[in-house]
Amino acid sequence: MKVKTLKRKWARAYWLFLWGILLSGFLGAALPEGARPLGLAALVLCAAGMIFGIWKLRCPYCGKSAPRAPAFSPSSGKTQYCSSCGRPFVYDDEA
Repeated sequence: MKVKTLKRKWARAYWLFLWGILLSGFLGAALPEGARPLGLAALVLCAAGMIFGIWKLRCPYCGKSAPRAPAFSPSSGKTQYCSSCGRPFVYDDEA
């Protein structure tokens, strides 16, 4: 049986969008009053990117759950399993 994999690029995108949310939150507080809508727009775009990344990282077998914290690199060494079907999340650079 062929092993279905998740794309590592979406795990990395998840973490980059998370850092983007944190950075835009800090910058939004530091920006002057007239530029705050720009910081809010960046915050909303990063949040939407995270949600899309989680949607792309759902289990390739059952499609119900996603990894709790997607692995940024293959050297993490921890295997996570789907809470619905119990199969491991395997990334494309591990297979």
